[in-house]
Amino acid sequence: MKTTRFLILVAVVLALSRVQARELTIEDALALAESHSYRIKAGRAQSDAFSEGLKAAVAERLPTLSATGVASYRDEIAQLDVELPTGDVLRRDIGLKENYQVDLRLSLPLFTGGRISGTVDLARSTSDYYKAIENAAIDEVLLAARLNYLSLYKSDRLVEAARAGLKRATTTLSDVQSLYDAGAADSVDILDARMAVTGAQATLDNALSSRRRNEISLSVLLGLSPSEPIKLDFNPGRPDTTALGNRGISGTKPELLAAGSAVEMSRSVVKVSRSDLFPSISVFGGYSWGKPNLDQFHDEFNDYLTVGTTVKWSFNLGGKPARNVRKAKRQVSAAEFEYQRTKERLDRNARVILENLRLTYQNFETATVKHSIASDNCRLAAEKHREGVLSANRLVEIEAALSEAEAHLASTRADFYMVESQYYHALGSELLKEGI
Repeated sequence: MKTTRFLILVAVVLALSRVQARELTIEDALALAESHSYRIKAGRAQSDAFSEGLKAAVAERLPTLSATGVASYRDEIAQLDVELPTGDVLRRDIGLKENYQVDLRLSLPLFTGGRISGTVDLARSTSDYYKAIENAAIDEVLLAARLNYLSLYKSDRLVEAARAGLKRATTTLSDVQSLYDAGAADSVDILDARMAVTGAQATLDNALSSRRRNEISLSVLLGLSPSEPIKLDFNPGRPDTTALGNRGISGTKPELLAAGSAVEMSRSVVKVSRSDLFPSISVFGGYSWGKPNLDQFHDEFNDYLTVGTTVKWSFNLGGKPARNVRKAKRQVSAAEFEYQRTKERLDRNARVILENLRLTYQNFETATVKHSIASDNCRLAAEKHREGVLSANRLVEIEAALSEAEAHLASTRADFYMVESQYYHALGSELLKEGI
């Protein structure tokens, strides 16, 4: 039984050893997120659908060919009886029992009062609107990928800080134990050192758990297996203050383009509604072939051509077309106001995030100074402790302060890049699609 358990344990260890972590750059993460996202796929399919709708609207300007073919049989047909002066009756069949008829008709609109051009404009602006919605979805997914990637990076740094803290606490416990054995420390010092080790171990456990949760979130977002470990290939430099420049909202910001397309859609509706006030004029040409066709008295095939013009003009006595035009104009005004509101909201959001970015950078600078001071303080405290000048509990406090400073520095560095990503998204910048 023990042998079997041992073999199972060995097999499990070997299986786990074969699982290699996937190395992932931030560029890889962005590409995987975009290719996997069902939201982007749905938006792209909808955008393609309205692109086809635009082509269909443009095709309405071209001639329309209609064809009709009929073959039928009637058991009775009309007859014409003509009484002659001689008293005889002349009887002729009108039509045939067997009928064959083919009609072709080609029609071309000449004037529609702007209905066709308005429909094309409406289809084009609608296509632009859903293309902007697709691009907005892409930006949202890329932002989510960056934030999840940076969250995992932040977790890695916190794990490193927790391990360093645990290592220091363990070393301190060993030193205090040696001093205790030599009679230079008491049991309180031992308990304080052990408490520090326990707290450092708990901090590491929490950091590892948090990292695993962030790893699962990133894996699902990228379409990877949650059981596959991820190793980040990411070594960012020091946060760059040049990113703090006050830039304006990009004219290609998808939300702004969508609002502009909504205005164009409303204007196109005005054009379409106004077309009801005018007649529709079209020309047509037709060809007819069949039996009996024109000659209803002979059993033979014949054909003929037809050309002409069609004019359609209808009036609603209640002024419906004019009221629809006024309604559409009001909708244009509403869409224009919505565009201005969207622009104002996007500009406000970008300014707020810029202020947050400046604060985050300042926090990083402060954390850097604190970490430097804490490191020097911990180094000097360790020397004094070895000389017997500093108590063990005071050394534990100083080491805890260093661990906190390390964790805070790692957090503020990652937070800066997170807020920077949000700033790129708020501006509609192409830098959102690039690495760091």
